[in-house]
Amino acid sequence: MCSKAAPYVLVAVVVLALGGHAAGPRFFADDPIQADDDRAFDAGGAVAIEGSNAWDFAEHTFFKPGDRRDIRAVNVNTLDEVPDSTWFTSRIGRRSMSIEELVRGPNQFDTIDIDDWPIVQEKSSGITPGYRVTDPTGHLYQVKFDPPEHPEMASGAEVIGAAIYHALGYNVVQGYIVEVDPARIVISPKATTVDMTGRRRPMRRDDVDRILSRAARLPNGKYRATLSRFADGRPLGYFKYYGTRPDDPNDIHPHEHRRELRGNRVFSAWLNHDDSRGINSLDMLEGPKGRQYIRHYMFDFGSIMGSGSTMAQVPRAGNEYILEWGPALKTLATLGFYVRPWILVDYWEDARSVGRFEGEFFEPVTWRPEYPNPAFDNMRADDAFWAAGLVAHFSDEAIRAIVAKARYSEPGAAEHIAATLIVRRDKVLRAWLTGVNPIAEPRMSAEGIVSFENAAGAAGVADAPTEYVLTWSRFDNATGMNVGQPVETRSPAPRAQAPTQILQGGEFITVAVRTLHPGYAAWELPVTLTFRRTGTGWQAVGLEHAVPPRLY
Repeated sequence: MCSKAAPYVLVAVVVLALGGHAAGPRFFADDPIQADDDRAFDAGGAVAIEGSNAWDFAEHTFFKPGDRRDIRAVNVNTLDEVPDSTWFTSRIGRRSMSIEELVRGPNQFDTIDIDDWPIVQEKSSGITPGYRVTDPTGHLYQVKFDPPEHPEMASGAEVIGAAIYHALGYNVVQGYIVEVDPARIVISPKATTVDMTGRRRPMRRDDVDRILSRAARLPNGKYRATLSRFADGRPLGYFKYYGTRPDDPNDIHPHEHRRELRGNRVFSAWLNHDDSRGINSLDMLEGPKGRQYIRHYMFDFGSIMGSGSTMAQVPRAGNEYILEWGPALKTLATLGFYVRPWILVDYWEDARSVGRFEGEFFEPVTWRPEYPNPAFDNMRADDAFWAAGLVAHFSDEAIRAIVAKARYSEPGAAEHIAATLIVRRDKVLRAWLTGVNPIAEPRMSAEGIVSFENAAGAAGVADAPTEYVLTWSRFDNATGMNVGQPVETRSPAPRAQAPTQILQGGEFITVAVRTLHPGYAAWELPVTLTFRRTGTGWQAVGLEHAVPPRLY
């Protein structure tokens, strides 16, 4: 991280020279907006999107869909945050969440007993055995069983992943770990299955026994499973990580340029969610007729943290794409003597409920999903900084409490998962909280004292910088231009007094903050803060990072 700072300083000078020359008002009365109203138009005409794993792999591996321009995320507010929408609701990033709230996640109940809930259909897709049941109110749930070779692995991953993604801000369905008593299984007279000839017929007890034969049985004779509540509304298939839905008039932001989808690369790397692709998402049509809208869900976390759902995840996962030409050609050219480094990684294997999940070899920046993802490829340093800032909110205590939700019974399993998540979290913070000038949480007192947080320092992943260099200007919001002579000041701490001549007159002021640190050249790229005068003082309304070129 000690490369020479000259290129960044040059860019910083250019940014400072050009800053504020956009045409028209920069800020409006409701800035920074906290919610993006993407329910304004009726989406009742939307139809389900059909897809397959094979086509999804081929499209993203060979055709590289989506707009690949290196541009700022298009759905951030003026403080560089993601407003609430049908895609994302800021939770742990906006307010303090109790341990109890983090552990509960999207669930309405602590536990659920599904004895005597009727089976209405065999599970229709995926590699894990299961079926669908209805509760006493008629609501539909899906039951998925752990494999006999790896009891507790997929179900544990499912509930941990759902709790973390819910806390981050995504829409996630309710999910519970349940124990299924085979003697209390009831089959609805209307339940159906598809036999080997492709014919649909009534479901029988031997069909259930066939499903249970592929499931992990507990010492008490019951079967452990994940119970997932179907989301409200009408299913519309999955969303893509590029483009927009042509049948949704509210979907105006290209998905590859949505920050919450770009930033999901950081969360996926942390959890080794290599199966993070469009196929594993869900769109649901909600609302009354004439005012319907689409809500977007993250879905299916059974293949995270080393779980491969029905087996331990392969060592390649998170280290290479399924098809990656460079390493393959290197292996071919050396007649197999070149050994991919990830093949030599040692995994903890003392519990069957834990897959291949480690933290020592893990490198966040080079982490890979199963195959290319347009939004992940478009992630910039400011997107990664935003996402890492959310990861920083998960304390050791919170991580251990969430992992306890999985109810691992084997000695050492819960501790291994929690310790690995903590190691990977710290690597994520070191990699991505330091990739831009880590200025966050700007404030300005009525007396004109500006203070802010150094997010990398607050997270304990970087030591204090040498000093902060602040360039102050008055700002004309009507023209979007800085006016008058800028004034430069310096401060050893993340707080400084605005110069008197800047404070006098005008509704807005800006301050471009550069952070001098011998280890992080990118910190010299400025973060531009904008404050608006109010009746009682000053309000922070703008924050924008200058970023180095995209690396991905």
